[in-house]
Amino acid sequence: MALFGKKTQPTPVQTPREPEKVAPENSYLGRELIIDRDQAIIGYELFFRPGTTLKAKRINERNAVLAQIAKRLAEDPKAEVTYPDEITDANLRDDDGNEVKEVTLSEMLYALKTKGVAQSLGQHLGFIKIHPHQLGDELRGIPAVKFPLQLDLAEILEAIQKEASEDEDLEDSKKDVKNPDASDEPKVPEIIEKLEKLANIGYKFVLTGLTEVFDGLEDILPKFRYVKLDVHQVENAASLIEFCKATPLPRDTKSPAKKGAKTGDDGAVMKMIATHVETPEDFHKARDLGFDAYEGFYFIKPDPELSLHRGDDYRKILKLLTLLLSSPELHELVDEIELNPVVAKHLMVIAEVDAGRKRAKPENIRDAAVISGVKRITRWTQLLLYADSKAKVSLESTPLLQLVCVRAFFMELASGKLPAGAGLGSSDLAFLVGGLSLIDNLFDESSRDILSKFNLPGVVVDAIADRSGVLGGLLTLAEAAEIGDLQKCQQLCSGELGLLTLDDVAQDSLLAIKTFVAQTQLAPDEDVWEQAEAPVDE
Repeated sequence: MALFGKKTQPTPVQTPREPEKVAPENSYLGRELIIDRDQAIIGYELFFRPGTTLKAKRINERNAVLAQIAKRLAEDPKAEVTYPDEITDANLRDDDGNEVKEVTLSEMLYALKTKGVAQSLGQHLGFIKIHPHQLGDELRGIPAVKFPLQLDLAEILEAIQKEASEDEDLEDSKKDVKNPDASDEPKVPEIIEKLEKLANIGYKFVLTGLTEVFDGLEDILPKFRYVKLDVHQVENAASLIEFCKATPLPRDTKSPAKKGAKTGDDGAVMKMIATHVETPEDFHKARDLGFDAYEGFYFIKPDPELSLHRGDDYRKILKLLTLLLSSPELHELVDEIELNPVVAKHLMVIAEVDAGRKRAKPENIRDAAVISGVKRITRWTQLLLYADSKAKVSLESTPLLQLVCVRAFFMELASGKLPAGAGLGSSDLAFLVGGLSLIDNLFDESSRDILSKFNLPGVVVDAIADRSGVLGGLLTLAEAAEIGDLQKCQQLCSGELGLLTLDDVAQDSLLAIKTFVAQTQLAPDEDVWEQAEAPVDE
């Protein structure tokens, strides 16, 4: 037994600091492409998740309680305290205990302005879903030229019916009062007046949920410039499309007439968008019916009519990609590139761009390979798998190319937040899985059959073919974010990918889009946000 023991010094009591306020997370979730008849991207429907402002408020309230508990324990270490539950997306509730289901305008504005959603669109449009009660002054914070606003017909009719019932009750209460100045003309519903007022200052509206012509539609339809029809829900789509396109629209100097189109007095034409277009058959049907644009993922399916000219050239590119992944000798790489004229041509171009910084102009394929490096050549080779050199659509507007490239960049970014050795391999493998995830749609064969012919890591093949392992989970997460599947994203982020959050999904998705935009040399718009403000913690 020691004669002398260490004397412990009491820890000085410090007054707990006030917790810093937590800012709302990014409410952005994903986006679905909208493509025109020429197979070029014209815009995206943007998806947002609700409750980000409320979650920040609840976290700040909890942190304030924790600070009070810490202060109490500092004064009396034996005090009995009860710690509040942690705030998560799963247990988030409003003041009435209900699940939060509606995204507020302030949350969307915060994502659009502060988190870079608007800048991620490049030259394309962003279609945003709103509700009738959101047609107020706060809406003016969203730039009209960039964001068509989407309203559901059922909600519009409900608002009109509710107002009519309130007016009827008011008339009944005044039926004994004589009013000689009363007009016999029917009152214009308030929501129609709001739509017209906002349309007059440049806003474009999108009508959804229309399935048939009905009495009163002629009063609602002229307030809209886009109509979305579900190709699987509308029985007489051709006649409904004809009715919509024949609707006279108000004067709009920002929508020039197209030659041969049905127009109003100034040439403004209602655009018809087919939704839930998931197969080539859906697309051909919608195109033949007369739709102007198409929303869905039909373009990732093999379609002989929309072929990417698959064949030996594409197999050579895939073979080159496999070689690139095996740390080839320089002479092997040069020989293989020379067998791929398309890759060789693009490699010389990107090498000349790189040479501007390195002051070493390439004279041949060997010089280009040295200047650009294996990693850059590898990624450009993957990109070329999904690019149709004979198409007239620019790279940034090619839907299949954009989808798979953004997916690959997203997976690479997200993988960096996962621990090493968790069956992931590396972030480069995550990029590879995203880049090759649609390989079966290029060659009309199963992905396992195609990839098994090349020397690819087993985790890559299994992730693509079976969605197995951590890489398969990341690929599933990327696909869920692309279609705005909030429930699936929550499930994955709380399960096998538990170190990722929904805020990570939003941030990495947007950074992946930004990376793609930069690589295709598309300059994003610079929108003016004079009235847009971030949500405040109430």
